[in-house]
Amino acid sequence: MVDLRWAGIWAMLLVIAASMTGCRPREEGSFPSRTITIICPPAPGGVSDTLTRALAASAQPEFGVPVVVENKPGGANAVGLNYGAHAAPDGYTVTYVVAELAILPHLGLSPISPNDFDLLARTNYNPAAVTVRADSRWPTLQQLMADARAHPEAIRAGNSGTGSIWHLAAVALQEAGGAKFKHVPFSGAAPAVQALLGGHVDVVCVSPTEVQAHVESGKLRMLTVLTIRRDPLFPDVPCARELGYPLDIGAWGGLALPKGVPMERRQKLLEGFRKAFGKREFRQLMEERGVRLAWLEGEPFRQFVEAQSTLNRQIIARMGVNLTRGDVGHLYFPGLLAVLAVGLAMAIVGARLAGGRGEQVEAHTPVGRRQSAMMSTLALAFIALLPVAGFLAASALFVLAAVALTGRVRWWQAVVYASVVSLSVWWLFGNILGVPLP
Repeated sequence: MVDLRWAGIWAMLLVIAASMTGCRPREEGSFPSRTITIICPPAPGGVSDTLTRALAASAQPEFGVPVVVENKPGGANAVGLNYGAHAAPDGYTVTYVVAELAILPHLGLSPISPNDFDLLARTNYNPAAVTVRADSRWPTLQQLMADARAHPEAIRAGNSGTGSIWHLAAVALQEAGGAKFKHVPFSGAAPAVQALLGGHVDVVCVSPTEVQAHVESGKLRMLTVLTIRRDPLFPDVPCARELGYPLDIGAWGGLALPKGVPMERRQKLLEGFRKAFGKREFRQLMEERGVRLAWLEGEPFRQFVEAQSTLNRQIIARMGVNLTRGDVGHLYFPGLLAVLAVGLAMAIVGARLAGGRGEQVEAHTPVGRRQSAMMSTLALAFIALLPVAGFLAASALFVLAAVALTGRVRWWQAVVYASVVSLSVWWLFGNILGVPLP
């Protein structure tokens, strides 16, 4: 009986000691106290999925709670980005944001933009690699671009889909080189590379990872990477800046939180993921998978995303691609406005000419007819100037000339009217209607 009593006492002491040394429930308000979920918009099996799962495993010891990955594929990654942006701002949901965050809003495919996230840190960046077959007639980028300039749309450039980051990279290259490719969309980067191997396209702009094995086997030749420094895995391949092309465009990924996460929790997450990112096992695995790690946190990361978003918006606007309303294109609404202006001018002329006989109507006078004709000419000039000068310049000149034509305002008033009208319409279409103007 004595032994049993002492055994019971010792058992109680052990329970109390255990509860005081870490087995007790976490204090109310401590963070994190439960599972942290990383939302991965791309489907399982790709580079993004591999990186997020490896990072989650590396981060788990840092947080002391499970860190899991939940894939939310669909809608060109819009589904996962939308889910992550609207998650509860408690710090338990982290989103792996991808390059499409800075592309989809400009295509009208998603209302979610970088402004909807609290951007934590970039994890990886893979610039576009311009690659041709090893037996092609272009040993250098300069020769490829010279041929493309001499024969517009004769060189077929494969990409991973219209509006994808690799499509935008090819467009950026042709614009920088004053050339024009014939763009051939595929359902992804891998099919585009297979088409290059089969000779169905002439060049691809994809991640170095996508072509690395074929370049190393001697089947493909990488001409350049569209960034500001050489790729460490391909030190003999010049970067675009060396060749006179000021381009820095590619696929990237990073971590972000929904807006409103308390600063203390945000800082814990940032520090934990930073430590996880720096672990040798994680970095070694990423190197084996061909992932170009590129940690960038805080304000520099936000500026990077803004720069990418601005670049993508400009490229998409020049391409005339907008899928919001059935791919109406960026010239649709400006053209519509110009047609309405022409119609209005013609209607005014017609109404005045149809005025009562014997009635002294201004349009019957040479001055009235001349003004109506000049308004119609201005509208036609606006349509012709729009693709060349862009909406802001074309519309400002149109309004300035139209106001000056009336002869009823001073010159500085005409400048003010032209500036206000052109900027207001440009802002309305770009920010409210989601239709970027050229």
